[in-house]
Amino acid sequence: MSKYKQLLVLLCLFLTLSSVFYISVIQKSQQVTKQKITQIERQIALDLPLLDLSNELLKHSGNKDAVNSYIKTLNSYINSNDLKVVAIAPKGEMLAPVNLHQITRSLSTNNGPVLVVFNVQQTHFTLSHFIYYFIFLVLSVLISFWVKFAFIKQSNKQFNNAQHQSITEPTPLMLIVDLNDKTLSSSCSAEQKVGLANKPLCFYLALVEYCTNNDDVALSHNKDVPEELLELANKYFYRLVELGHTVRKRPNFNNSLEKTLSEIRAALDEVLSECPEEKELYYPPKAYGEGSRSRLHSYGLANIKKGNIEIRGK
Repeated sequence: MSKYKQLLVLLCLFLTLSSVFYISVIQKSQQVTKQKITQIERQIALDLPLLDLSNELLKHSGNKDAVNSYIKTLNSYINSNDLKVVAIAPKGEMLAPVNLHQITRSLSTNNGPVLVVFNVQQTHFTLSHFIYYFIFLVLSVLISFWVKFAFIKQSNKQFNNAQHQSITEPTPLMLIVDLNDKTLSSSCSAEQKVGLANKPLCFYLALVEYCTNNDDVALSHNKDVPEELLELANKYFYRLVELGHTVRKRPNFNNSLEKTLSEIRAALDEVLSECPEEKELYYPPKAYGEGSRSRLHSYGLANIKKGNIEIRGK
């Protein structure tokens, strides 16, 4: 993980934790303030009959000093810098506009509604709040380093697994057919090359290509070689002519099929002598036992796939 990503993780964690804390503090403060206002309203409602408020209907001016003294006493009981009672007066006398920090509540009386004005201040962050922010910063740093360590650990694990896999898993064997010198070899033992005559070489390459393009094909000794397979064999023979290996007449690939297959198997036995377990993939199946020439037997390469054989000079 780069330094920029780690810094981004750190910043996101710190902002998330700080935002959650800030919103929680604000909501809790508002909830407490609302409960206090409700309690103060109840107390003022009980004390209203004792307050000498003005009454416009009775032409009574009231005792403002007594009301202000009551408000001062009430605020001393509240004992909070964030919440204070500013005024208590009949609705008709409340002329001053209420500012953004003030809340007005209305109390019903026999002489009409009485308004109570509260002054509410926003929550002030104390030293304990900044301690929490510092804790959040430390936690963010620790978590970002933990994420970086986990990322590095996972990367190293994947790298080690890839190395272990490359060491433990053997490279798949590949059969190499070189038309330039008419030889067969394998990636298992590239220096060991076995020569093959024109007819079996061309027929084997045609057989590989035909079986690759036709899955689950059945090639029987009792039937003629398919036309498509013959065309492929002729194609490879003409390539040998182009490479200057032969000027003879094109062979009949339908004749002496078993002999052709035997020559192919003999060459593969020699090439794959150090990797006998791979024979099944490249080896044209041999018929065994009674009825070996029956229609059930096929000399096709059932498991051959593209990429199993490399043809050079094609």
